[in-house]
Amino acid sequence: MRAVVIGAGVVGMLSALALRERGYHVTVLDMATARPPASWAGGGILSALFPWRYPAPLTALTQDAVPRYTQLAARILAAGGPDPEVYTCGMLVDAGGEHDAALAWAARHGKPADYRSASQVAPVLPDAPWIWLPEVGTVRNSRLLKGLHCLLAREGVSRAPSAAVSAIVPEQGAWRVSSAEGAIMTDQVLIAAGAWSAELLADAGLQLGLQPVQGEMLLYPPGLAPPPCVLLSDAGYVIPRRDGHVLAGSTLRHGSQDQRPTAGAAQQLRAMAETLWPPLKDTTPVAHWAGIRPGSARQWPWLGEVPDAPGLFLATGHYRNGLVSAPASAELIACLMAGKRPSIDPRPYALSSALSAPSSSSSPP
Repeated sequence: MRAVVIGAGVVGMLSALALRERGYHVTVLDMATARPPASWAGGGILSALFPWRYPAPLTALTQDAVPRYTQLAARILAAGGPDPEVYTCGMLVDAGGEHDAALAWAARHGKPADYRSASQVAPVLPDAPWIWLPEVGTVRNSRLLKGLHCLLAREGVSRAPSAAVSAIVPEQGAWRVSSAEGAIMTDQVLIAAGAWSAELLADAGLQLGLQPVQGEMLLYPPGLAPPPCVLLSDAGYVIPRRDGHVLAGSTLRHGSQDQRPTAGAAQQLRAMAETLWPPLKDTTPVAHWAGIRPGSARQWPWLGEVPDAPGLFLATGHYRNGLVSAPASAELIACLMAGKRPSIDPRPYALSSALSAPSSSSSPP
């Protein structure tokens, strides 16, 4: 079987890897120049933010992210790629009045958790009870994606840089994917282009409830005392890197595809970071960037075959949880494409009720 994966973010690349492991000949269309994946821009927390606030379909995709990424990091290193720096540092959460809900969620899912005074973890933090989740880890996004490029090349997955996909058209029992660089014939297509997936579906006459959500991040230099773990509050998060850098994020700007960082967001993030981790005061960030997430009204992604379009599949709508849920999402969608039963029930992720066709003449048959 031949498959084209449109999108070279972490969901797209891990899906390509999973398909290759199932015997597919896979080509990844990388639109990073014009449509950069949100995977480069996030913080890399291997947990849903406030995980007890999410429904079961999202939990099913995220609960084993740390061991999955630990195994993936070993494969990347064996392929000669950079260390993705999977770091199990734990997460300390200012949960407000949600302590009981957090502990009940942890008990249901067999996750260690307790609440303790934040000042016990670090004296500069408040003398107030926060939720402690010791098994939460992080991964370094940029090194992860560079490593996946190395791993896919070693596994024989083709990567084709593309400015943009201009058409996805059914043709004689297969699919033709066209771009300025030419056309590719394939048996199956997986659209895994994050927020840009909506444009590709619209070109096929289909509408999906996706919207772009811009988010901005700051990076602080090493040299100051980093937090001992991820710190999370409703205002944002601060993430330590193994080399001493500290990330602060993230803003939410719904409906915006603007990839330019803004002075207002930088000011907002600095105020949040200095409140959450006071040693950052009077320290100037060394980098500031923005990314575009695939937001939607629901809290878990769409993973499945497009109705009435045999061979056309979709994996998008992960919003702020793309990286943490990517390994499980990739395994699920690869199983569906290969006609195998996935270990996670695929029904909650199906597209049957999510898509509409404004014009029957423009819909794929």
